Amino acid sequence: MKITCPKCKTPVPADRCNVGTDVALCERCDELFALSGLLAAGEVPDDFDVHDAPHGAWFENASRGWRLGATTRSAGAFVAVPFLCLWCGIGIWAIYSPLESGEFNPASSLLGILVVGLFLVIITPWTGWYAIMTVGGKVVVTTEDDDGRLFVGVGLIGWTWRFNWASVSVIAEEQTYYQSGNNGPVIALVGKSRLQFGSMLSDARRYYLLQCLRKCLMERKAERGIYP
Repeated sequence: MKITCPKCKTPVPADRCNVGTDVALCERCDELFALSGLLAAGEVPDDFDVHDAPHGAWFENASRGWRLGATTRSAGAFVAVPFLCLWCGIGIWAIYSPLESGEFNPASSLLGILVVGLFLVIITPWTGWYAIMTVGGKVVVTTEDDDGRLFVGVGLIGWTWRFNWASVSVIAEEQTYYQSGNNGPVIALVGKSRLQFGSMLSDARRYYLLQCLRKCLMERKAERGIYP
């Protein structure tokens, strides 16, 4: 992996990187920095441009910070939405079909109640939200000075997490693991705490947000004279 100085961006030769002492030396700047910190934060490709966003992603500068985001719209909507409608239809049919025929069947009615109850309590919150997010959801990260905010939702409806942007030291891509055995990549803001997000983003949008965040982190450290 190519190591570059976080201050002047000059490549650091391998013989100036000491893994044992966790120190690297930039001869041009005559600066020492922690090798592990730079590797953990991740390298931003030299040709990466924050203004060259993939479709559905964006980056905007603000007077006291920036705004970065991407939509979670995906082809999964063609599966999630019909499934949601089908499940609702099954529950309604199980309850009202006996009434339409003029015959009351306790077993059928009980089945309908159980189906609807299962739908409302267990399936609706997850499937419904997933379907909505695949149609018009978004992930937005904003900063204002040292205050950060992560929003995940649709329009103005969703969840907001606040974090201290000044305390973030590493922007990493991690894997999340579920009971089903499936796993998926997420972006992690690592500092005094760990904030993960982006599991519903496409690979291109997640990569864009990851590199934008890393670039903003490096620029913030450079402005304040803080180097890994």
